[in-house]
Amino acid sequence: MASYTSTSSTGSYGSSSSSTSTSTSGNGNPATKKTDYKDMPKVTGEPTNRDADNKVRPGPVDLRRTIDKEKVSDSTDATLKFLDENIGDRNRYSASNPHLGEPHSSLQTLAFQALRRYGDMHPGTVDGEVIMMFVEFANLVLEDLRSHPYFDNIEIDYYTHPTENRDVPDQIMVAGLLYNYAVQQQSNKVEAYGPMYFRTMNRILYNRKFGNSKIELSPHDRGSANLCGNRAYDAGRK
Repeated sequence: MASYTSTSSTGSYGSSSSSTSTSTSGNGNPATKKTDYKDMPKVTGEPTNRDADNKVRPGPVDLRRTIDKEKVSDSTDATLKFLDENIGDRNRYSASNPHLGEPHSSLQTLAFQALRRYGDMHPGTVDGEVIMMFVEFANLVLEDLRSHPYFDNIEIDYYTHPTENRDVPDQIMVAGLLYNYAVQQQSNKVEAYGPMYFRTMNRILYNRKFGNSKIELSPHDRGSANLCGNRAYDAGRK
């Protein structure tokens, strides 16, 4: 009878052990036993769960479970619990230029970022008149924000100097500067920068206001105060 055994080594990220035994039966066919899996080979930095045998498995819940309302709730709760217990330094609003200003960068810094992305010139070659034009572009972005349903600070004031900053996410301002600059240049790039600007603004403002939770809608029945789900639907009505 021939046999083969393999055992994994212990790494710096954690320990694991598994053994696979293969023996040859009397008729020559191999008889394989189930792997004796002890634990995950190394730390993943992500939430894990334990199965019925108390073994650690990847994912906040059993990833092979059918996706239903209960699994969604359990997965969200387990992930949030893992983040609260294991990640000490978290920032909801990330600064794009923390070495220059936090959490919001100055308009001059954002203008140079927009010019670098636009790609037609070296940002260091622009003069003061071009930077002052970006002050005008930034104030157009502020007007877009003032009228946006997800933005609540309608009293936000205009920029008056390139060194100032406003409580506006840097990514929205850069996208807005790119869009307005492309319009001023009458460039075909506006076809890309336009949708990118409004998509970026809608996505970030929605996340800041409501988070990333799921959306549930309950339509009203013909304008009444009663929700459709509160009473049976009469199929005979026209």
